[in-house]
Amino acid sequence: MTTTLKFMLSLLIVLSFIFSNSFALDKQGTTGKITGKVIDAKDKSPLIGAVIKVANTTLGAITDESGEYTILNVDVGTYNVQASYIGYDPQTVTDLKVSADLTSRADFALRVAGSEISTDEIEIVGKRSAISPDQSGQIINKEFIDNSGIRGIQNLASTTAGVVQDEKGTSINIRGGRVSETAVIVDGVLTTNPLDGTSTALVSTNTLEELAVLTGGFSAEYGNVLSGIINVTTKSGTDRYSGSIEGITDGFLAQDYSQGYNVYNLSFGGPLIPTKKLSRFINFYGGYERNWNLVQNPAWNADQLGLYNNVLPGASSGSWAYNVKMNFDFSELNKNTPIQLKMGVNNSDVDARQYIGSYMLYNYQNNPDLITNNRQYYAKINQVLSPKTFYELQFNFFDVENTQQNPFFQDRFVEYGSRNNGTNISFDAYNQFALYGRVQNFFEHSNTSYWEGSLNLTTQYKENEIKFGGSYRYNTIRYYQNNPLRAINYQNVQNQDSLQAIYNNILLANYYGYNFNYTQEVDDGVNGAKHPIVAAIYLQDKLEFKDFTLNVGLRWDYLNANTWGIRDITNITKYGDPNALDDADFTDDVPATSAVSPRIGFSFPVTNNTIFHAQFGQFIQMPVLENLYIGRDNLSYWVNTSGFAGSFGNPNLQPERTTAYEIGVKQQVGNALSVGLTAYYKDTYDLIGIQKYPQLPNQLQVYENLDYGTLRGFDVSIDLRRTNRLAFNMSYGLAYASGTGSNPDAAATAAWLGTRQPKLTSPLNYDQRHTGLINVDYRFGKTDVPKGFWGDVLSQAGINFQYSYNSGRPYTLKNPSSDPFSSTGAGAPLESSINGVYTPWNNQIDMRVDKTFSFSQMNLNVYVYIINLLNSELVNSVWESSGSPSSTGYLNTQQGQNVASSYQNPANGTTSAEYEYLYNLRSNNVNNFGPPQQIRFGAQLSF
Repeated sequence: MTTTLKFMLSLLIVLSFIFSNSFALDKQGTTGKITGKVIDAKDKSPLIGAVIKVANTTLGAITDESGEYTILNVDVGTYNVQASYIGYDPQTVTDLKVSADLTSRADFALRVAGSEISTDEIEIVGKRSAISPDQSGQIINKEFIDNSGIRGIQNLASTTAGVVQDEKGTSINIRGGRVSETAVIVDGVLTTNPLDGTSTALVSTNTLEELAVLTGGFSAEYGNVLSGIINVTTKSGTDRYSGSIEGITDGFLAQDYSQGYNVYNLSFGGPLIPTKKLSRFINFYGGYERNWNLVQNPAWNADQLGLYNNVLPGASSGSWAYNVKMNFDFSELNKNTPIQLKMGVNNSDVDARQYIGSYMLYNYQNNPDLITNNRQYYAKINQVLSPKTFYELQFNFFDVENTQQNPFFQDRFVEYGSRNNGTNISFDAYNQFALYGRVQNFFEHSNTSYWEGSLNLTTQYKENEIKFGGSYRYNTIRYYQNNPLRAINYQNVQNQDSLQAIYNNILLANYYGYNFNYTQEVDDGVNGAKHPIVAAIYLQDKLEFKDFTLNVGLRWDYLNANTWGIRDITNITKYGDPNALDDADFTDDVPATSAVSPRIGFSFPVTNNTIFHAQFGQFIQMPVLENLYIGRDNLSYWVNTSGFAGSFGNPNLQPERTTAYEIGVKQQVGNALSVGLTAYYKDTYDLIGIQKYPQLPNQLQVYENLDYGTLRGFDVSIDLRRTNRLAFNMSYGLAYASGTGSNPDAAATAAWLGTRQPKLTSPLNYDQRHTGLINVDYRFGKTDVPKGFWGDVLSQAGINFQYSYNSGRPYTLKNPSSDPFSSTGAGAPLESSINGVYTPWNNQIDMRVDKTFSFSQMNLNVYVYIINLLNSELVNSVWESSGSPSSTGYLNTQQGQNVASSYQNPANGTTSAEYEYLYNLRSNNVNNFGPPQQIRFGAQLSF
């Protein structure tokens, strides 16, 4: 049965329960809350029983004896909220923004009917308080997304104080945490790949409604994450049709400036059945985005690479993504059936080429393929049991496949290299660049999927907003990797056993969930697919008083690796043959692990416009699943035969832990300006690292809970809502991130060289002390312009500047006398303490200029977006032997000069000058630089 068919059958079962049992389905992090008070405008007394309605929805409330009201379960978006009371003129708060997990307030002061000359309904523009004590982080709304021109979830999140992103935009770290410590949630669905902790989320930009970037203080509702959460909400359909068509390209430029960048985007939504009765009952919104880059990561130094026409070949990237969200609101058919059903799809494919520096000149055609296929489906129902109680149930299906392979041979392993002796094509005469036909000796494929169900209850009891819930996730993991450039030929394959021996002992195949030669899936036995189980239960209470807010919670997380393990990792061959690993050394009884994490946060006003907030929390995260497992045959080979191998998975790993503290102040100045300062301190421990066991028959490296670190800093944010055409945002972060390892494999080189592994902390690879961003947006409306020609030019025109800066990243300076391209480079003597030197500061300015033309019911927005306006040199990384991004420094040493002189051999047709030229080309690594200046033209037609 296919996964799609399985999903559809499960969905039908869910729907049958809906109509027979009327239960609820949804997930945390997708709705907000509206509260407020209704009073008499003259004597300020509370109005009891006033009716509150949210326009164009079935949501509403009645005020209590204090004139207070609460509306739960409000989808993210912008609303008009109306208050009415018998004998009083109605009043409406317009454009009130509601964000996930936050409280928006709409207060009303009603006038007695006829007490004023005008009897028209009063409208007030809704302004959610600029101070939000519920979170540390930032809400990124649709206006910022559209005006800034930034595309991509991680790129948008990087504008938040406390978020560090590399210059290539490939990864982010939140408040000193590792890359895998950030969770990305889209419409309530976790999109982080549990195998390696990376996010697979690709969402059509024009379907984004809001991003909530949480950098600390998140409640017990969110679990299995240590550092930060990116909560993405996409647009929902309404009873009116809307959509957009957008195209972006840099193809209008000359070849020297074009990077081959092209994006096409289509979004559309509205009622599925456009009748008055059904248009609100069932509606949808979806988007499709196609992205094609001739150069995945444009080279700042392209003119220094010795390439034909300065074009970096074999480094393209293409992707497509589509997401659809469908809503069924049964209360529109029957107000006694307050049920909403939501279903969604978020699918994407990426096909990119991996850049290999030594393949650049002659062999770029063999740059490996990097292919990702992502499928995510969800179904959720939301049922209101009473005006102050609802419960939620959600089912998710997640499936992602990642493949790295040669673009020609793919998974046909016998075609890699020569069939007779397994040899590979060599390098050039100077041993710098691979000749045409050389292939990377590596193939890898993984398939990770899971089914997840979650149940959550929310109720408001007086000042308490209580949430209780849990989740259960059943994973399926299949993995295959080998080194295909080996001796597979028809002469040495006598039978199936000999073929398997070649894969296990020569190709070094590592596999589970597939058979030895990747021809079929395996579900059972020691080499069967892995099925880890992850579960959680949480309880939290948010008490909101007039002058005090308290948020307390408790969470329990559970992990069952559900696999075999080694009985004694410190003495691996203890139970069988003491000189070999055999079945007696394994056990099928690997114990499950669990952890409890408490959370508490509070806030109170110091003045009418100043709020103090503080949070304490213990956070746990289960290890990424790739650190738990290894193929049984592969482990036996390395232990019994080889003298060295990479790091082995360990199913006995415990959760990684963080204890975090933070305090802060948020100040509101007037109605439009807010300033926030937050200081934080985090202890991280039980992080995954490498432990070496130098034992018989051969040494073993295993992932263990042994790394730890200390993270501290403070964040500053300033936000000016649009005032007199101007909007302004500023963020700054000062951070100190130190620890014993920046990632689980940080100590791999030390283990390989046999040196002592670090026990003292040092700056982590992403320890950027200073990061900041300033965004200035100035734009005209339709009518606030001069009359005449310039008024026509400036009407609905705007300009956006974004200035970002950082103080560089740490590295360990090494002696340049060892060639970094050789095997001896890794063991070069150190010239500084570990990560004791920093790369230079980076400064970047981006600019977007746009103008909108309105006609009929449509708007056409045309724009120019310039990345790195001043074409500044942005250093992403440097050679540790020199501190330079473009030179290793090796040729300046006596050892380097001796090697260069050795190539001065006219008889062989080689010269030392040619060697130095090619060596310098290879040293000028494009990945060491950030993006060059890029000019993109775009147009978007919306209706």
